[in-house]
Amino acid sequence: MRKLTTLLATLLITGAALAYAFWDVDVLRLLALLASGDYLLVVPHTLFLIVFYAFTGVRWQAILRPLGRYSLAQVSPAMMIGFAGNNVLPARLGEVVRAVVFARQYRQSRSAVLATLLLERLLDVFAILVFYFAAVLTIDPFPESIRLGSNVVAAVVLSLCAAIALFLGYPAFFLALWDRWTRWLPVRLQTRGHAILQNIAGGLSSLKSVWLVLLMLGYSLVKWVCAGGMVWAALLAFGDRISLGIGMIVIATTALAVTLPTAPGFLGAFQAAYVFALVPFGISRENAIAASLFSMVAQWIPTTATGAAYLMLLGGHWRDLRQEAAQVESAHTP
Repeated sequence: MRKLTTLLATLLITGAALAYAFWDVDVLRLLALLASGDYLLVVPHTLFLIVFYAFTGVRWQAILRPLGRYSLAQVSPAMMIGFAGNNVLPARLGEVVRAVVFARQYRQSRSAVLATLLLERLLDVFAILVFYFAAVLTIDPFPESIRLGSNVVAAVVLSLCAAIALFLGYPAFFLALWDRWTRWLPVRLQTRGHAILQNIAGGLSSLKSVWLVLLMLGYSLVKWVCAGGMVWAALLAFGDRISLGIGMIVIATTALAVTLPTAPGFLGAFQAAYVFALVPFGISRENAIAASLFSMVAQWIPTTATGAAYLMLLGGHWRDLRQEAAQVESAHTP
């Protein structure tokens, strides 16, 4: 039943996103744009992508410090297999695949590794919000439709950060609270929940170091500047020049859109995010969709190829990883 629900949600969200993006689009003009694009700009796009992944890797090294000291070469295989998994598996299952691969390689708790990925998402959203608020100050007039949604997200993220800070400050209190409120559960489930919370506390403990937090935030800012560079290259391929501020608005919207359960490779999410973020700034739907397809394919091919190569070196198989990731996801969600 759970798998069916996820599948239906994925199909509905992907269909709705594509319908929104392609509403009232001149298909012939879109095809003409795609035929005349400057595809040499895939070179700077790829360079930005490489730096993006490099800073993602060194940041993950920092986040993993409480679990051990790992080199970039050690964290890269699981990281790239996870990103490739997002390109070939639905509903962002690649994130769980990444945790499964790393935990298996280095005999770590999967719950603790999953907690580091949660911290990654928080750092990403925090960095994106920094750029978003900078864009608000520099872009005049700023579209109200984008401002409202971003302010809601900012409030949610800040609330989540406050909750994590409380959890890290008083882990024993929250563990005792769990034990007290779950007495009605079977002992096996109560014990497993207690262990998961302990592992999450361990996975997030890098937040206790101010120096590490500042370092991770710095890595996050550089990473998302590179993502803005990819948006710039994708739009320039079809004749549109944008400011860094608008590029970060696109990145912020895309980053939020791909958190939803969508088709592999984020088909639909990319297109809807580009249209939503760019049309208010005078970019046509056709140009926005063309740029989204350019960027989506330009990251899909090298990312998937790299992840697949790492998977072959480790002797793994997508089918086995998918099944194990689905089991882990089920065990860590209500």
